[in-house]
Amino acid sequence: MKIAITGKGGVGKTTIAGTLARLLGRQQQRVLALDGDSNPNLAHTLGIPRANIAALPAVPMGLTEWREDAAGHAYVHLRQPVAQFIANFGISAPDGVQLILTGEVEKASAGCRCEAHAVARGITGHLVSEADVAVLDMEAGLEHLGRGTAEHVDVLLIVTEPYFRSLEAASRIRELAAQLELPHILAVANRVRTKQDEAAIRQYCGNHGLELAAVIPFDEAAVHAEMNGQALIDYAPDSPAVQAVATLVSILQSQVG
Repeated sequence: MKIAITGKGGVGKTTIAGTLARLLGRQQQRVLALDGDSNPNLAHTLGIPRANIAALPAVPMGLTEWREDAAGHAYVHLRQPVAQFIANFGISAPDGVQLILTGEVEKASAGCRCEAHAVARGITGHLVSEADVAVLDMEAGLEHLGRGTAEHVDVLLIVTEPYFRSLEAASRIRELAAQLELPHILAVANRVRTKQDEAAIRQYCGNHGLELAAVIPFDEAAVHAEMNGQALIDYAPDSPAVQAVATLVSILQSQVG
């Protein structure tokens, strides 16, 4: 199962991605987590010690190229097998999760992030036996859809908050994702404080063709975990937000496999 997580900036997608990956790892799944954000933070939410984060190896330039298949369709070719990518650039996180940074912005005026998007697209496209689950934390916004970065995933989770701009971004993401013909496009409501918030989200999703898969409540533990520099699942493993993500895991396994 390949899962991409996206949404407007600041909606909490990285916390959900890290918690989701850890929970799947606890089920003895071999989980590969890909941080596709230009400001990578997935390591924090996976619970990798702060001292180790500075030494995380980002994938260098020049390891992908565009090719065409027999039908003339363009695809990203990796210059080395996925297993070699994991061996060279993966770092171990708790619960057996392996993390790869697909490429971050290292200096100003360095140009576009085409290579980073290609790495994520190539790894998910070539991933066969190297992992049971891939969790891809996408860059906020819409660019990754324009580049087709998530074209090989089985499910796209669109994280939204109960605010109009966040919901509007979610509907735009769904429209673009539908053009990629992804098998499953699901919305996840995050930081929901009241029944009125949940009702508003459900109404918006119903009116805009968004299938709402899960509702994650606002959780003070997530705020305190961030302030303490800890993964939510380590800081408060029984918190309401972690329990809601656990429910989401069950839903994905039931609907997607």
